[in-house]
Amino acid sequence: MSKGRRLVFLTSLIALCLSLSCGANLFASSESTPTLSDEQIGLISQNCSSIKLQLQKIQRTDAKSRVNLGSRYERLSSELMLNLNLRLVKGNHASSTLAKQQTTFINERERFRNDYIGYSQALDSLIAIDCRAKPQKFYDQLVLTRRKRADIAKSMRRIEGIIEKHRVAVESLKEEFMHE
Repeated sequence: MSKGRRLVFLTSLIALCLSLSCGANLFASSESTPTLSDEQIGLISQNCSSIKLQLQKIQRTDAKSRVNLGSRYERLSSELMLNLNLRLVKGNHASSTLAKQQTTFINERERFRNDYIGYSQALDSLIAIDCRAKPQKFYDQLVLTRRKRADIAKSMRRIEGIIEKHRVAVESLKEEFMHE
């Protein structure tokens, strides 16, 4: 492999590691990962330390983001959705739409939590692999970890969609009350 191709491969590998934190979908959903060439294996082994440092940085950043998002989702559920639905029931104005959205939100929040746990475990496993001694195993785990990270991004998009639908339903309910 030429020096230019090695640089491109190494740059791609580091970009793959960094993309774990930004949610870009770099891989198709294929079930297997490609076998790396000897030179690619050498590049992973050679740059193992810097790759691991980047992954640890991503791990710390993602843990903080997870706590912030989890807190935000919990507040939305308990302080806004639940309280509104309870008030509507007490006032004999129960909304089946809002109740269903609350249930959907809670279920998706649980999926987000489970997806994050799976991702966190995969990332822990990735960091634990000695990429100098087992570069192919490291790469395979990197691809798996990346897919798990994509699952979190999908869950977040679904949650944001539920939040938007809930906002629209609340605005509609507000209009109804104003015209009573």
